Amino acid sequence: MRFLTHRPHLAGKVRTITASICAGFLCVSTASCTSEEANTTHSSSIAHLKMADSYSLKHPVGEGGTEPFIDKMDREPTINIEYFASGQLGKQADMPSIIRSGLADMGVISPSYVSSTFPLSSVGDLPGFSSDSCVTAYALRDLVRPGGILYETELKKMKFLPLWTGSIPGYEAMTGGKSPAHPKSFEGAVLRSTGGALDRVIDQLGAAGVAMPIGDMYEAMARGTVEGTLASPISITPYGLEEVVTDSTLGAAQGNFTFFYGINLDTWNSLTSAQQHKLQEAAEQSQQSVCAKLNESRDASIEEMKKAGVRFHDISANRGEWEKTSTPVLQHWIEDAEKVGLPASAVVREFKSALERHAHRSESAGHAQEG
Repeated sequence: MRFLTHRPHLAGKVRTITASICAGFLCVSTASCTSEEANTTHSSSIAHLKMADSYSLKHPVGEGGTEPFIDKMDREPTINIEYFASGQLGKQADMPSIIRSGLADMGVISPSYVSSTFPLSSVGDLPGFSSDSCVTAYALRDLVRPGGILYETELKKMKFLPLWTGSIPGYEAMTGGKSPAHPKSFEGAVLRSTGGALDRVIDQLGAAGVAMPIGDMYEAMARGTVEGTLASPISITPYGLEEVVTDSTLGAAQGNFTFFYGINLDTWNSLTSAQQHKLQEAAEQSQQSVCAKLNESRDASIEEMKKAGVRFHDISANRGEWEKTSTPVLQHWIEDAEKVGLPASAVVREFKSALERHAHRSESAGHAQEG
């Protein structure tokens, strides 16, 4: 397998490669092959897959999940992946349509950015559940696999088959200049938001959410346009935000940022069983390596923030108040979904059950081996 990483200045080369790969091989990218060509599949054919990513390979998500996946697949001669990092094929909000249309065969979907399309799949982003990346990710995997409630309710009809799942863990409340230890600290504040479940948390705090990319947050906080955010420490240090964030909670558990790496269902069905097995093997490895990396990165980011002078506030004395914030967020999420006929209560029940099944995977439990 040839692993091709494309950058913007190589756009012309990308078009040349994509236009030529159908000759003599199985090509499953619907953007460049006809169904008649795909139907000529034989066990010795090479599958050419185009993969879109919103992360770079230097991000913990890429380093822990995508890179090991690519490394393993690179030894597989029957699959050839063109890899487009850092949003080169589209923004996070565009990923479902990019994958469904066949512009890319594989990619990552983040429910928070597409909550109108995948309203139930954002259950892992809600506060009050686990803040361990492995527990959350494995629990979600149970729900998004074929037969799982999220796959059957939302993902299947969007022609998206998840291969591995991940969770950027442990959202904390962060400010630039005042203590965030108590939820009432945020009443009337303007906070940067990613959307989705996080909007609900910010509303419950009595704050106003402003949607903006995290790359714009440094200037916004420096100017006072926003007063803080709810985010995982993992998302702070890559952007130098520890220079403008002065205070953060520790243990507030105000949600996570979950994501699913997967493949177009039509593409999947056009692969041989041997090719499917190879992809599943590589995905299984990434499932564990990405959650371990994200847990490790969270701890490292907290230490880096402390070294930069960020004050972390233990919320133990106010834990009950933070829990009172989380409970109505979950309840309103369920009520709003069920008003339009979505089985939100069933999703929450199955997610809680899956969290219990995978509790042994927590960082504190030492990541017991899979059963």
